[in-house]
Amino acid sequence: MNPSITHRHVIVRLLNGPIYQEDLDLWGRLGAEWERIKNHFLEIGLEVARDDSAGYAFIRQTEETNEELEEWEDTESAPLPRVLRRTRLTYHQTIFMVILREELLRFEQDQEDGDHLYRSALDLRELLLPYYPEMHDEKKVHRQISGMITKFEEWGILKRVRDKEGGLYRVERIIKAKLTPEKLAEVKDQIKRRSPDLDDEMEVGDV
Repeated sequence: MNPSITHRHVIVRLLNGPIYQEDLDLWGRLGAEWERIKNHFLEIGLEVARDDSAGYAFIRQTEETNEELEEWEDTESAPLPRVLRRTRLTYHQTIFMVILREELLRFEQDQEDGDHLYRSALDLRELLLPYYPEMHDEKKVHRQISGMITKFEEWGILKRVRDKEGGLYRVERIIKAKLTPEKLAEVKDQIKRRSPDLDDEMEVGDV
C-alpha cells in the first residue's frame, strides 16, 4: 500500500464515488483506517456501506427514524441537513437499472465463467431498444442510450474496460446495494403501473 495515500484521500474519493477493491491503495487505506473514516462520515450524517466479499464501498445518507426525529425536538440541536442529493431516475434510467440488476442476478445464478459480468455497448443497446417502441428516429434513440450508459458510468454502476468495437462494460456489483431484491420487486411493480412517458420520473434512491 502506498504510504502517501492517507485517510483524507479515501474520504475525498468516497465523496466523489465508490471505491473498489481493485483500487489497491485506496482500498487498503480504507481497511487500515476504517474506524477513523467511518466516524468522519457519521459526524455529518453519512455512513460508509462496505462489502468486502463483493469488493466495494460507498457512502449513503443515514435516514433518521421517527423516534430519532422526536428526540431532536426535545433538544436544542436541529436535524442535520441532507448531504447527498437524492437522484430521481427517468423512466428509461429506471428500466436500465432493473435490466442491469436482473442481468447480474442471472449471471450469479447461472455461475457464468469469470468473476464479473461484462456486456458490450451493442448488448446494452439491444436490451434497451424494446423500451423505445414509439421512437422511430434510430439515431436519436442510439444517442439517448449512449448518454444513459455514460451517466451510469458516472454513477459507478458501469465501468468501461475496453474502447474497441463500441466499448465493453463491466456491471459493478454495487448495483446490488443500490437495488436490493426487495427494492427491485418494488420498482418493477411501479414500472408495471406506470406508462412509459419519457419525462416520467421514478425515485429509486441515492445513486
